[in-house]
Amino acid sequence: MMNISEILLIAKYAACVLVLLGLILAPAWVARQNGKGKPAMHAVRLGSWIFGWSLIGWIYALYQAIKK
Repeated sequence: MMNISEILLIAKYAACVLVLLGLILAPAWVARQNGKGKPAMHAVRLGSWIFGWSLIGWIYALYQAIKK
């Protein structure tokens, strides 16, 4: 039987995973909100997914998403 501290620990890690996933996918969402075309949207999405683990890649994808 699990006690309350184990349940809270699992909930904390689940929340952390959701927040990190949201941060990694943020450039693609911003590009979608800015009305980017399909080629630009795919470039932002691929850059975010492939290089999103590095801060430089994530910033580059975010820059491409907000660039007019």
